[in-house]
Amino acid sequence: MKSKKVLIVENNDLTRALFENLIGQLFSFESVKNGVEAVDRASKEKFDLILMDIQMPDMDGIATAKILWKQSAYHSRIIALSTYSAESVKSCFLEMGFEDFIAKPIRPKEFLEVISAKLTSKTGGTQDLDGNLTLDKEVYQQLQKYNSIATIKSLYADLLQEFDQLMEQIDTAFKAKDQQTLIGNLHTIKGNSGTLGANAIFILSTDADRMARVQDWDSLEKALNKLKKERKILEKYIIEETTFNP
Repeated sequence: MKSKKVLIVENNDLTRALFENLIGQLFSFESVKNGVEAVDRASKEKFDLILMDIQMPDMDGIATAKILWKQSAYHSRIIALSTYSAESVKSCFLEMGFEDFIAKPIRPKEFLEVISAKLTSKTGGTQDLDGNLTLDKEVYQQLQKYNSIATIKSLYADLLQEFDQLMEQIDTAFKAKDQQTLIGNLHTIKGNSGTLGANAIFILSTDADRMARVQDWDSLEKALNKLKKERKILEKYIIEETTFNP
């Protein structure tokens, strides 16, 4: 996850600090406070995603984005952040070329879910995921402070067992196009995997949840297959990883 880098462009100091805290849990980041600094920083380093405050003095977020879009690497990889929350406003930003729109004040959980989905949607799936993305070592280290290795392994075994039960229901729901069950079960997988640092499953289930909500059945079918594949990768990782078998 830390291989992905985000540029935070936010005028408000408190809001910028909040974004830094949230983004830093999963991704590397740089942060600037205005459009001029954003253009300068982006000209010197490539970022996988840019979070752009729209209401900035001097050079607003739209003007800044237009400059960055002249550099092809950044086209459609900028998320607009604004206190304007009407659906028509979101459509306007998307038509301009923004990757997505997030209304402020943000909801931290949804904020991270959107960003995680964007940063994995173009990676080509689990073939690009490294070991630390399969399982977050920092989460494991926190668990280790209060639990034995046997207890931790049991937690991950329970995670995999519940995943299998939920996925069986998801397969049935997918055939019936039962959107409510799909969203509910994917939400549970997303929450469980996020809690235990199973990052790849968290990201893929976030993406699948989004597809279920918009009824993109073809993409959802592919996403579910990726989830099943990553489940096997996680199980193999837990069995073979020396952290669990010192």
